[in-house]
Amino acid sequence: MQERLSTIRLFVPDQLASGAQITPDAGQSHYLISVMRQRVGGRILLFNGRDGGWLAEITEVGRKQVQLVCLEQLAAQTSPPDIWLIFVPVKRARLDFIAQKATELGAAKIWPVQSERGQITRLKDSRLEANIIEAAEQTERLDIPELGPFITLDRLLEQLEPDRWLIFCDEAEAGSDSPSPVQQLAKISGEKAALLIGPEGGFTEAERKKIKSRSKLLPITLGGRILRADTAALAALTLWQATCGDWNI
Repeated sequence: MQERLSTIRLFVPDQLASGAQITPDAGQSHYLISVMRQRVGGRILLFNGRDGGWLAEITEVGRKQVQLVCLEQLAAQTSPPDIWLIFVPVKRARLDFIAQKATELGAAKIWPVQSERGQITRLKDSRLEANIIEAAEQTERLDIPELGPFITLDRLLEQLEPDRWLIFCDEAEAGSDSPSPVQQLAKISGEKAALLIGPEGGFTEAERKKIKSRSKLLPITLGGRILRADTAALAALTLWQATCGDWNI
């Protein structure tokens, strides 16, 4: 883990450079003034996913607005391993949990998809994005995972890059003679990949047939127990990071 740069970290869309004037949005200003009790001279770590981590100083505090100025870059921009999490959304609270934890675990892209057994038919992107940004701020990431559009599984399979491995976390692979997921994942170490987590109840046979028709497909098991979708997502990301990612295990 990198050295802690600042207690307070904020994601901003603005370009960051020495002397740049930054005006946080209303929610961030409220957080700085009313929650963190910041005053003129207070220092914040800013990042935008492009320009690294910048130390900024509060130059003005109004009733509802804060002004910042960038002082110096403290960390160069970093990029996460090229792993995506594709999943069928579950209940709202657990959906928020998946977005937060996938961000903490280093997913480069978080992509919810619709399936026949999915519990959710519409998503509020702004809520997911807020959870992603908050998790990135808390975990010292200098980037924000991309949020994929909520589309059907069929469209997802059509749009997924042909050279990206699709790691299918398949309940049907469980069994005493199933290959170890670590051994399976090690086969594609160094290549870009996407983890696919199904809904509770699993994909239908028709959906499974479409998934299995993909050429760059790697089915893996997550053990003999049936996992909830949110648990499966975290287990799969943990396995991938330990085997192919940036944990250096």
